[in-house]
Amino acid sequence: MYSELGEKVKLLRKRRGLKQDDLALVLELSRGQISNLESGRRNLSVKQLEKLCEYFKVDMSYFIMTETTDSCLDLIEKAKLLFESKELTNMQKEDLFTSIMKVYLDSKEK
Repeated sequence: MYSELGEKVKLLRKRRGLKQDDLALVLELSRGQISNLESGRRNLSVKQLEKLCEYFKVDMSYFIMTETTDSCLDLIEKAKLLFESKELTNMQKEDLFTSIMKVYLDSKEK
């Protein structure tokens, strides 16, 4: 029932090189509860989900998106680097944002 949430939590945890015990400390849960979460047998409270989002620096919408793969996360990280770059002018950043939004909106219409 909660398998999508669990898969996304596991993906974030592994990308950071964390063990279930490490994540358990962050969320103030047991390792067994993290295991149950990742296997889809447990859900998180809103407070725990907020803590998780803050820790991994992801928006809550990450857990709502249906397409969340390594390639999606890589794309988001690369876009973030571009937007934080001092090498791009504000106008270039604005153009890039407009292009990304156009691609995103076009994909939603299909």
